[in-house]
Amino acid sequence: MSLFAPLHEHCIFRTREKAETHALVANELSDHFLRWHGERIDTRLCKLDTARLSLYSLQYGSEVSIYPEVYDQFSLVHFSLNGGIEVAADGDTDKVAQGRVLVSTPRKNINLRWSHDSEQLILRLPHDLSCKVARALDQPSLHETMLRTPGLLLPEETSVFWRSQLSAFVALEGGKNRIKGFEPWLSHVEEGIAMFLLLQFSPVPVNSAPPERARTVVQFGRRLERLHAFAYAHLDRPVTLTTMASAVALSQRQLNTLCHSEFGQSPLAWLRGLRLDAIRRSLVADPNADLSDLAMLHGFFHLGRFSAFYRARFGELPSHTRRAAISG
Repeated sequence: MSLFAPLHEHCIFRTREKAETHALVANELSDHFLRWHGERIDTRLCKLDTARLSLYSLQYGSEVSIYPEVYDQFSLVHFSLNGGIEVAADGDTDKVAQGRVLVSTPRKNINLRWSHDSEQLILRLPHDLSCKVARALDQPSLHETMLRTPGLLLPEETSVFWRSQLSAFVALEGGKNRIKGFEPWLSHVEEGIAMFLLLQFSPVPVNSAPPERARTVVQFGRRLERLHAFAYAHLDRPVTLTTMASAVALSQRQLNTLCHSEFGQSPLAWLRGLRLDAIRRSLVADPNADLSDLAMLHGFFHLGRFSAFYRARFGELPSHTRRAAISG
């Protein structure tokens, strides 16, 4: 199961209509002008709320350009879970690649260009919370610096930590109705997230980890990048656990540990999910594609088992996906 499954389970809308996409996203985040650069409209917005924070998962399907109004009383923190985006704010441009984080607080203007099939995890951070936390740190200038910075792209190693922050937030928020007494801890997590982001604006390095620990964090981030690159390059090729481990310079046991820690599943199960995602994208883009060919191209040679895997991942059979793509 994905670390962000509790977020994906809270889908507040899904639509294949351009006008509906604009209205619903504008209502949740910010009014904006939206330009589509493709015909595959498959907008999906999921959301988890605490008292002071909102976390969204947003996907459009096709490549899009977005021209929002300048954010009022909040910053948005983008984490590129899949694909990437380019953000231009107040004359500065940042490319947010998959696995990277951008803290965005534009004052004059902003536009964003999302790549095809990009999925962004977007945290809405209210300024009153960041201001309160900055005062508690006795460093109010951190909040002021954040407001003056249109966009701050976090380093790769810091982005790895941010992903961990988000997964912990999702786990706690997603389970709060099942486990009583978590409200005080959630408040602590909210302030910890705000503190983590504010400290990125400190002129003094805040990473006090020993050099060996810092090297380990960087190495961990690079191995994850190599693992993603290897997986996406081999979606239609035979892969063994041995070849995956070799690609990231780990033993099979270490690779298993890494994947269970990051993705909550084994390496080959994670790769199988990516292959299913690729098949679904192909089926939506071309509903007339031969399903047997698509399945076998991506390593599924038993169609009954493939259908079971597909249904477990998407909650529907491939035939349902095909019909929805044709009718949409």
